Amino acid sequence: MNSLGRHLLAEFYDCQADVLNSPARIEALMNEAARLSGATVVQSVFHMFSPHGVSGVVVVEESHLAVHTWPEHSYAAVDYFSCGEVDCDTAVRYLAEHLRPARVETKVAPRGVIEGSEAPLDAPFASNGEGEASNGEGEASFSLKNGEGNER
Repeated sequence: MNSLGRHLLAEFYDCQADVLNSPARIEALMNEAARLSGATVVQSVFHMFSPHGVSGVVVVEESHLAVHTWPEHSYAAVDYFSCGEVDCDTAVRYLAEHLRPARVETKVAPRGVIEGSEAPLDAPFASNGEGEASNGEGEASFSLKNGEGNER
């Protein structure tokens, strides 16, 4: 399959709530995760919500690494979009080491699949061969072709 990038989604459950509520700590972890994955960090921006929670993004030359935390639920959602030679899995392992979740779930989606190329049937958000996208879980998708949108 020919795609322009890879989008890794990681869910971290039952993490240390105090770490998830520290914007400085989360920013340091995310920047180091990006560096360890082989990415080139351009800039990072992080925001603390009131009364709790952190959102932030590390912009890398290869795309981005983003996080949203819910300390009240001991949960963090991380996504790493890469259109370059980086090891997203290394970033997830590093974050898991420091967030200490009880469970981590990941999904990977190819992004920018070049028309005419075949996506494997088990690929997340793979085409069903008729131009329709499915994530394999029966969720609806939306496609645009020549400026016209069709809900599936």
